[in-house]
Amino acid sequence: MLTKSIVEAIEDQDWVIKEWKVKFLLSERYLHQVKKLSRVDNWYEDPIVTSTVMDRLSICFTSLQAYYTTFGTLPQIGDRLFNEDSGLIIQSRSIDGDLKALTFTLST
Repeated sequence: MLTKSIVEAIEDQDWVIKEWKVKFLLSERYLHQVKKLSRVDNWYEDPIVTSTVMDRLSICFTSLQAYYTTFGTLPQIGDRLFNEDSGLIIQSRSIDGDLKALTFTLST
């Protein structure tokens, strides 16, 4: 479930790896592409855009989880989630030990 608009960190209660919450941020480049999907001014809250982004991020989380299960570590900056040709690239990642949260910034 989307907790905020897509211009803020996106999280889902099911996105957890080893008790760490996984969050995604969208890069400016990706947000620019997403904006083109909407026909309304508040594109960042458009239900069609939000649904499309959440579907793709759910696939990215599944990819991230499968990577962790297989290799015992998380993907690095520059790795592509979901699909080698059309997936999203990990632009950066940050770790918040107090909140036990991993935030991945994704780009195209």
